[in-house]
Amino acid sequence: MGDKKITMETIQTYVRLDNEIHMMEIKNIRKSLKMKEDQLKDVQQTESQLKTHYKECQDKTKKEKADVDDLTGKGGQIQASLGKAKFDQQMSKEQAEYLEALNKEELAKKDLEGITKQIQDIQAEIKNLTPEVEKLDKLVAEQEELLSSIFKGDYGSQKENELESKMDMLVEKRNRVGVAKYKWTNGKVLLQHAVNQLAYAVKKWDELGKLDKSDTKTMYTMATEARNNLSAAVQNLQNTQKYLSNIQFPYCKEDEIKTLQKATANVYIDMMTTDRHKHALNCFSVTHKRSYALLQWFDSVLTSVIEKDFKSASDEERECSKKLRIERLRLMKESVEKDGGTCNLDASLQREQEECVLSQLEGQEEINDKQVEQELVGLTDADDVPGSEGSSKNMPPPTPMPLKDLAPPPSEEMLFGNINKLKDQYTKEKSEFTKVQEMNKQRLDQGLQEKLAARRNRKKRVQEE
Repeated sequence: MGDKKITMETIQTYVRLDNEIHMMEIKNIRKSLKMKEDQLKDVQQTESQLKTHYKECQDKTKKEKADVDDLTGKGGQIQASLGKAKFDQQMSKEQAEYLEALNKEELAKKDLEGITKQIQDIQAEIKNLTPEVEKLDKLVAEQEELLSSIFKGDYGSQKENELESKMDMLVEKRNRVGVAKYKWTNGKVLLQHAVNQLAYAVKKWDELGKLDKSDTKTMYTMATEARNNLSAAVQNLQNTQKYLSNIQFPYCKEDEIKTLQKATANVYIDMMTTDRHKHALNCFSVTHKRSYALLQWFDSVLTSVIEKDFKSASDEERECSKKLRIERLRLMKESVEKDGGTCNLDASLQREQEECVLSQLEGQEEINDKQVEQELVGLTDADDVPGSEGSSKNMPPPTPMPLKDLAPPPSEEMLFGNINKLKDQYTKEKSEFTKVQEMNKQRLDQGLQEKLAARRNRKKRVQEE
């Protein structure tokens, strides 16, 4: 059946390689690496924009500070010319503008520090994933070489070809659903932080409005706590959208976040008057409620769509993987016996392999869910702010939106990409192989043999989709 004489050692080598490959493919490391590389490009672009913005804020602060200093230096002349009341009015205006510019500069600095930390974390993840992908590529190449030597570059049977083609399609399908689950789970973690931070900011801002206006020290302390939590919430909401850049959120859209950013930059001015304080409080409260509705929506999409589809895709892949292993082991057993050898390939070897992969499939999902929170620790810890540690963690949520009123989930194509294209590709390849097999019954020339051997590149083609 092939150039290589098949022995029990050959079969055990195949089993070992298959187990190792499945264990690594379950972690979806190829897609994860590609996602992190794309994310790094986006974040680096954002960092460049934030550096420019921070420099502009610094220049604005210097200008406003110079205006205050200039007015202070000419105070006596201006008072003599305009009178004390008009001078105080002008000084108040200049000081407010300086305070606003200083606040914006501090926020820009926080944003820049946060994005720099993200870049470092992503680069570390890429560094960890790269050797894993290289190891997987090496294992796949070793397995392909082994199967090629066993089956002379052909497939052992039409059934093996069809099962491998189907397996490739199902692996890619499960990978796509797995990536969606990873992104949406990450987004949910970030959203939970944003909801907590907004809740704490609303609480502090409401308390601030009840203070005596003469207690400026406490007012500034509370305003700073509210501002820092608002800034952190904005970052978490923006990062959630970056994780799912192709999804249009039904709540906390881009214009709402911009409004929240503007209100955050004006907290020191808004705290001075009752009307502006109430207006800002309404803005913060509405955003808090809508962020909680967005969190509900994420949870609904995860539980009602993504997790169900992930389980279904995993079950399909597991069943196909089992059939493919059984077919290959059967073909190898036949080859051993055809060469006059004996092959005690009873069910024990198949069960050992199946149970190994099954335990990996069941355990990996739990590991991945735990890793999500761990991977985001650096990001969310960077958003924790002085005065809010522990205080924003268990704030009471707003009244939940009735499930029937939640926005509908995104389409399957928006969540997972065009999975029907994968199915169509599998059907087409199955048809093409059948035609080739029929032609082989009449003649099998070198050209056809090369065409069959070239099909070993299918995995690479699917991965590049």
